[in-house]
Amino acid sequence: MFSLLSKSRTITGRMAALLAILWLAACEPIISTGGGNGPSINTKNPVPVALLIPGGSAKSSDNLLAKNLENAARLAIADLKGVKIDLRVYNTAGNASQAANVAVQAVNDGAKIIIGPLYAEAANAAGVAVSGRNINVLAFSNNTAIAGGNVFVLGHTFQNTANRLVGFARKQGRSKLMVIHAQTPAGQAGKAAVLQAISRNGSTAAGVASYAFSQQGITAAVPGIASAIRSSGAQAVFFTSDT
Repeated sequence: MFSLLSKSRTITGRMAALLAILWLAACEPIISTGGGNGPSINTKNPVPVALLIPGGSAKSSDNLLAKNLENAARLAIADLKGVKIDLRVYNTAGNASQAANVAVQAVNDGAKIIIGPLYAEAANAAGVAVSGRNINVLAFSNNTAIAGGNVFVLGHTFQNTANRLVGFARKQGRSKLMVIHAQTPAGQAGKAAVLQAISRNGSTAAGVASYAFSQQGITAAVPGIASAIRSSGAQAVFFTSDT
């Protein structure tokens, strides 16, 4: 995720997408082009939908996101007309292993669609865990690397977001850009997307720096990163990370 954007994982926008998907589930059996066709859904009965959220995490931010996602999903469902959704909520704790376990549990419980998880690694693990069960996983992740087979990405992609932000910076006369990224898969993916967008928009990469994704790692990296930014001549700085 880019910290230049507000950390909502744009819950409101994604729940609009969720609403659209649940509406589609109310119409006909889901048809997709990603390789996972998904099950036929009888909309005469309540449609069993599993929502995988990062509840139960040791991080308070994860638990807040989990609460917001569940509330938004329930509001979206309340607005649906002519269809009943049997929403079943499962906590992943933001953990890939637990996400895989609860995805299997959700399918065993009768879920026809899985919405979530939020994080890329968890979404990938959930997709793999139910890959042979004819169930689609509609992840909130913005990392297209996990998409394919039965996993679909609902979030704004790194590539689209990076291209939009780098393009905007260039229009503002800021074409010399530095990238700071967390040493995580999401941070690396964000860095790659920004560097590609810099090249695509004719801007210049002033430099790249990274930090360990922990409170101690960030604290230790700040002096070196600050010095690198000052010496690079960067006109704008992009930060990419999980949060």
